[in-house]
Amino acid sequence: MSELQKNREYSVLFIGNSYTFFGDMPTETFEKVAKASGYDVKVTSVTSGGYTLEKFADSADKHGARVDEAINGKKYDFVIMQEQSQRPASDPKKFINGLCALYNKVENAVGKAYLYATWGRKAESGDLAEAGWTSRYMTDRLAASYTVGGEKIGAEVAYVGLAFADIYENHPDIDVYNPDCSHPSAIGSYLAGITLFAKIFGVDPRTIDFDASFDKNDTKIVKEAAYKAVFEEQTILSEQKEDILKILSEN
Repeated sequence: MSELQKNREYSVLFIGNSYTFFGDMPTETFEKVAKASGYDVKVTSVTSGGYTLEKFADSADKHGARVDEAINGKKYDFVIMQEQSQRPASDPKKFINGLCALYNKVENAVGKAYLYATWGRKAESGDLAEAGWTSRYMTDRLAASYTVGGEKIGAEVAYVGLAFADIYENHPDIDVYNPDCSHPSAIGSYLAGITLFAKIFGVDPRTIDFDASFDKNDTKIVKEAAYKAVFEEQTILSEQKEDILKILSEN
C-alpha cells in the first residue's frame, strides 16, 4: 500500500450514525490528522443516530434526502459507509441489501468506497447477553460481514473493530469505550479516525503528528493498534464468513 500524493485536494463523504459522529471524528480526528500529515482534505458528513444504510439509501427518508443533497452535482474522492452497529452481525442480509442500495445511489458521485467496520460491545453490555455473544465474537462477526459486503460492491474495508479489540484485550487501562459500553470514548474516536485515515491514504499511523492532547504513551499504543489493523494481514474467521454467505444464499 503506497501513500497518496499530497499536491491536490481530497474530498471525503462520511455516511453513518453515532459511531461515526461521536467525538466529531470526521472533522476532529480524520480531517485534522490528514492535514497534520500534509494532505488537503475536505470532509462532508451525513449522519444520524441509530441509522441504517437502508434508510440512508431511501430518498423518501429525511436523512436519505440529505445524502441526495450531498451528492447532487458533487464528486467525492472517497465515501466511507458505516452501518448500524449490530445489523451486519445480527442481520447480514439486511446489511448487504442496504449497502448495495446505498452504493448504487452514490456510486457515480464517488471515486472509491470504503467500509468502516465497527466493534463488538464491551463485555458488560446487555446487548451481548441478549444475543449470547462475547465482545470478540461480535467483533469478528462484524468484520466477516463487512468483508463480504466489501467484496459485493468492490469496496475496501477499514477494520476499526479489530484495532478496538486489540486495545480492549491487551491494554484495558486505555478505555476505548464510552460508559454505555457501546459507543467510542474520546480516544476510541481518535483510534477510529486514524485507522480510517491510514487505510485510505496509505500512511503509517505510527508517524502521525497529531495526538489530540491524549497521553503520549496511550497514543503510541493506539497508533500501533491502527497500524496492525491496516497494514498487517487480517485473518477473518472463515467459519464466520461462511455463515454470513450461507445466510445470504437463503431465500
